[in-house]
Amino acid sequence: MKSTNRYNFLIGALLLAAGLKIVLILSRSVPHNGDEAVVSLMARHILQGERPIFFYGQAYMGSLDAWLVALGFRLFGEGVTAVRIVQSFLYLIYLVTLWGFARRLYNEKMIANLAVLIAAVPPVLVTTYTTATLGGYGESLILGNLILWLGYEVTHKEKKECWWHWLALGLVGGVAFWVLGIAGVYLLPVGLVGLWGFAVKRVRYYILAGAGFILGGSAWWLYNLNHNWEALLALSGPESVGFTVFDRMLGMLLLGFPALLGLRMPWSPEFFPLPLLLIGLILYIALAAYKLRIAKFKELEVIASTGSLLTIFVIGFVGIFVVTNYGIDATGRYLLPMYLVLVLYMAEFSTAVWRKKKEFGIAIVGLVMLLNLGGTWLAATSPDKITTQFDAITSFDNSFDDELMEFLVDHGETIGYSNYWVAYRIAFLSQEEIIFSPELPYKLDLSYTTKDNRYPAYAEMADSSEQVAYITTKHPELDEDLRAKFEAMGVSYLEEQIGEFHIFYDLSRAVRPEELGYGQVAP
Repeated sequence: MKSTNRYNFLIGALLLAAGLKIVLILSRSVPHNGDEAVVSLMARHILQGERPIFFYGQAYMGSLDAWLVALGFRLFGEGVTAVRIVQSFLYLIYLVTLWGFARRLYNEKMIANLAVLIAAVPPVLVTTYTTATLGGYGESLILGNLILWLGYEVTHKEKKECWWHWLALGLVGGVAFWVLGIAGVYLLPVGLVGLWGFAVKRVRYYILAGAGFILGGSAWWLYNLNHNWEALLALSGPESVGFTVFDRMLGMLLLGFPALLGLRMPWSPEFFPLPLLLIGLILYIALAAYKLRIAKFKELEVIASTGSLLTIFVIGFVGIFVVTNYGIDATGRYLLPMYLVLVLYMAEFSTAVWRKKKEFGIAIVGLVMLLNLGGTWLAATSPDKITTQFDAITSFDNSFDDELMEFLVDHGETIGYSNYWVAYRIAFLSQEEIIFSPELPYKLDLSYTTKDNRYPAYAEMADSSEQVAYITTKHPELDEDLRAKFEAMGVSYLEEQIGEFHIFYDLSRAVRPEELGYGQVAP
């Protein structure tokens, strides 16, 4: 009976989180997007025999997520729902690792129980990237928890010489580094704490961890050895011209953190309505006061054994964010690792108040969940729903996908050219019966990057076809440009509008994007 009671909070949190995911999946509150379609296509191709190491078209973001989605396809059949099930299952594993890490980290067991309960209903930011996939964030959060957990084990005085903990730390760290370079924010504090307690007698364990790191990240290392260290160069990230450290810090404070705290949707600069905003501000101001003045509130203090691990994690994360190119994107996804600290600190605070007066502790947990649930409901019922697309021009209504595919098949226009956000989605949804090469611009300034062409086989198929169609989305200027150029070339065509999709079809001859001045702009 005691054993059952030990897991009551964890089981309840898992059921609550699973229930929320099921509602979001069944209500189709999370639109299917182009990046997710690439992962889905990778999974489909894995089942057909391909063995990608990284996300198509780039030398970073390991393909672990695609492999797990491929397993999901085996179990549940190909489709967006299977992708959602895999991501939801990953979040449940995240909750388990969160609970286990907190149980090990704190002397007070209630902190772990309240932490997992709070995380069962996360803010919209976390819900977005743990329901839809961009290629590895769900796995990174799990692996990050394990790195900190194992890191604590090997730096704790009772566990410093347990060889399999060192090996497991290296293996997990290597896999995490292959999946996403953001694993560095977890490895840094463990490395610094370990360095502080350096001892010559443990050198063999350091070597064991290093060997495990190389083995766990072997896919990354092998790719580098065969591609002139391309993956290493990719760690520098996108160009950051015009972004100063101050700009990144400002973006983190004004955009990133409010989304992480559940005060706004990550794709909108606007905060949630005043009632939710007030709940959030009161909660987090109270939390900040507790953390800053904990020494003066001995009766509320929670005895913890965290040492410096979490503190170094926070400092290291902020430093990495504002100094590296991760800080260019302050929309929130790169702040996901900080959710662990936020949850643990809120659980600390709730437990301290719980000790003082149980009803107040319950109220704090309830208000956090209410804040996040309210934000999730507002996001799910908004026009864009819970989207990973932060530019309105790339956010689409999925309800017209079937009508579009039916039209293309009925008119024999199953190949041609479109933009990144259409081409891969339609290819996956049609089981690659409809192939469009992503060689059209989608931005208002008509700029284009050849990086959009992530799977060259589609371009080759389109370029070899004698009949092609063009699909644009939410871009009247591009439509006018296409009409003018087709007419100047003496090419006749028909047009059809289906939802947000504009189709140019029945062209009198196959026209390539290069002839129109598209598809070849340098990235």
